[in-house]
Amino acid sequence: MSPTVLDRLDRLPRRGLTVLALRGIATLVPGGWSNPTNADALIAEVLGDDDPSLVRQVRARADLLSRARHEGYGRALSLYDAVNRSQRASGGLRVLANVTAGLPLLKRIGSITPPSDRLQAADLSLKVGAELLAFTQVNGLPGDSFGDFTAALADYAGDARVRMAALICFDALLPLGNQALERIDGLLGQVSGGELRQLPAYGRLSGLLPGRGDQAHLGFLRRGVESWAGWAGGFIGQLGLTGQRAVQALEGTLGPWQGRMEGLAAFLDAFTDTYAHTGVQAVARRLVERAVAEI
Repeated sequence: MSPTVLDRLDRLPRRGLTVLALRGIATLVPGGWSNPTNADALIAEVLGDDDPSLVRQVRARADLLSRARHEGYGRALSLYDAVNRSQRASGGLRVLANVTAGLPLLKRIGSITPPSDRLQAADLSLKVGAELLAFTQVNGLPGDSFGDFTAALADYAGDARVRMAALICFDALLPLGNQALERIDGLLGQVSGGELRQLPAYGRLSGLLPGRGDQAHLGFLRRGVESWAGWAGGFIGQLGLTGQRAVQALEGTLGPWQGRMEGLAAFLDAFTDTYAHTGVQAVARRLVERAVAEI
């Protein structure tokens, strides 16, 4: 039997690079991040009561909802998992692109590796697309509910808010610069279907994206980014986020970084699981809140 959402929460790491990276970026977000990794503790927090029998009742209801095929909690986790595996693969591709650009013997490999900025823009759009689709799965909405998604972003809190801060810093500001949101649509307009297909997450998400074919999917992804970017711009302004501040925050937990910001972004892509980690936490919280309301 596959693990439930709360099983996945119990199995999340309490330490390691992913946790250190998230702890660093969480210093930029009011309220911080507690890294919930214990389902019973989360249930008690939401309940406001740690009575063991009540906690067991809530967990049983949450597990039932998690396993129900008509509910979207498990599918939401699969979306976060898909883009997280792509995160590691695309990090390796971007490192390859940066390395081959300076090595004459590998020019041929470099010529078929997508330029770093376009690849990063496509990867970011897939993460935003997964966020949109996960939101619709958890809330039982159509996959193209752009307006509902945009409205819901304003209510993001806790783990979801830290996930968005990490997404903005790790996948936009560090690799694309502080004008990333102004650049993103133009970069996506240059991405071809062939380049999109090089990202493993696209293969995993393509069957869930509205429309048929690469161009229709690119159109959906661009609309998703457009619906997200307005909120993200306000979030950046509210918190004063920049690539430089992100580096400083990460140095507080990961140690000094002496390379370029895009190199740090590639490192984070290749060696951390930030998106799936906080995705599990956010879905688990929504699931527990519903289970508490239903008992």
